[in-house]
Amino acid sequence: MESVQPLFSVITPVYNVCEYLLTAVQSVLEQPGPKDWECLLIDDGSTDGSAALCDALAGMLPGVKAIHQPNQGVSAARNTGLRAARGRWVLFLDGDDCLAPDLLPQLRQTIESRPECDWLAGRFLIRGTDGTLREHTGLQRQTGVLPADAGVVPRLQALYAAGHWSVWKFCIRHDLIEKTGAQFWPQVRWGEEFGFDLQLMTGCRELCLLDIVFLHYREGRPGSLLNDEKGLADHFLSLQATWQHLEEMAKSKRISRQDLPALRDMVADMFWPQARTAAVRDAAVRRACLPGLRALRPLYPYGTEVRTRSSWRLFQLLLRALGPRPALWLASRQR
Repeated sequence: MESVQPLFSVITPVYNVCEYLLTAVQSVLEQPGPKDWECLLIDDGSTDGSAALCDALAGMLPGVKAIHQPNQGVSAARNTGLRAARGRWVLFLDGDDCLAPDLLPQLRQTIESRPECDWLAGRFLIRGTDGTLREHTGLQRQTGVLPADAGVVPRLQALYAAGHWSVWKFCIRHDLIEKTGAQFWPQVRWGEEFGFDLQLMTGCRELCLLDIVFLHYREGRPGSLLNDEKGLADHFLSLQATWQHLEEMAKSKRISRQDLPALRDMVADMFWPQARTAAVRDAAVRRACLPGLRALRPLYPYGTEVRTRSSWRLFQLLLRALGPRPALWLASRQR
């Protein structure tokens, strides 16, 4: 017999996080209130014992389910979770992070008080290597409701300006995901939130920016994509795929041609920090990044942040005038 539909589906991609996974799952189990959730552990071809731990947790804990797939990356793992999710609302929790205590009670209250809102976004705290929690001081906190008539680009810009872009700070009505057909682009393994957020925005009625802590984010984990300088080449491949999808959405009129320049600037704003980071002394890293930098040449003239930082502006001029190889070498000499 089919069980009662849960209110929340918590989708957790799992790849070699055996050391942290139990803590992540406990953060779901220990949420106060009814057990109106399911926790989907999507093992993405782990090699460190995480797969067996997923099965053990699913066998012992009601509401926890394990799904296994060959390694395909976090985007594909989240898509697998979306296909399996039964909840009316969807949350994302990475296997090395934790839900904030009392998150689900606050979300239940918000859902009840704002029936028109179908996308909730909150904030997070950073868990340091010593276990202490702190705010991210570089973000502009913003709260409020952004209705559909505000427009796709202004709402997306407001979401990003407030630092709310990461999917593990979202609670999304499942109907919105189904209505928009939103999924993570599998070729995009870094910066994957942008495309997913954009797809959701095309059909979102109300986006609610909340002063609620969704997550405790683990800082500095070895093996994390954000801590892997040698993975920069993959970042450029992901940006290339993001740009191609953006053009396809414009051609199919899922986004308007009027919105394309602003969205192009947003992709370029993701590109420039990576491009500048690629100007390292390690020649092997520079060589690995060259194909991606060349493929992204159409983005060289664009971006908003690059216009406000003199060192980035100089690097932009070098890239456009000399090409990637000389520009990377010259910029690396300044470090």
